[in-house]
Amino acid sequence: MRTRSSRGGAEVRSPEEIQREAVRVLRSNLQVALAGLENPIVIVTSPNAGEGKTSTCVPLAQSLAQAGSRVVLVDLDLRHPDAHRLLDRPNSVGVVDVLRGNTVVEDALQYVPVTRETGMYFLSTGSSVSNPTELLGAGRTARLLGALAEQADLVLVDTAPVLPVADTLVVGRFAAGALLVIEARATPVPSISRAKDALTRNQTRILGLVINRLKAQDSAYSYGYYGYGEPEPNGERPAGE
Repeated sequence: MRTRSSRGGAEVRSPEEIQREAVRVLRSNLQVALAGLENPIVIVTSPNAGEGKTSTCVPLAQSLAQAGSRVVLVDLDLRHPDAHRLLDRPNSVGVVDVLRGNTVVEDALQYVPVTRETGMYFLSTGSSVSNPTELLGAGRTARLLGALAEQADLVLVDTAPVLPVADTLVVGRFAAGALLVIEARATPVPSISRAKDALTRNQTRILGLVINRLKAQDSAYSYGYYGYGEPEPNGERPAGE
């Protein structure tokens, strides 16, 4: 919904409109970054927890599906899964169960409608696991993602934060690249550099930075990167989990 400003009659967009537009811009930038690449697997991660990677990954997947892409969203944050909550989906069977050989991927995939005409597929984490890094490093993970990629235009993978654990570095080897989500004015610059260096040393291409909780005065901070987030009443854009 649009309203008229009391100053000059300018149109003021609702927070929902601004958020949708920000996601569309991110979607467009990602599509450009992936143009010409055969591997359609992209991981979405952050330096640390709580910087908005999941709340970026989920609407991005939905926006891509709404635009007509065949999308599979995979939650590989086996330590703190959250995508199923944002999608309001069960998490009883998922990636862990497929990798352990307890079920087949066709039975674990969940169809998630986006609009009346469009939808996407979602693979949750499933059962808990005590050794995520070892499980993700097994050859089955690469084969699973590869099989999903053969059936989709894009496989978006929500992974654990880069700095606390090695899980994302393992998964990054199977991807075309990574979107690194950070929080404006909160994520320390050294943490951003360390996460970027860790990914690139692991031969994981950085497709872009996504900046959460972005204010208008942060334009210098966001230069050359992708800004995303829903503005709060004070003009601040909040991060998710």
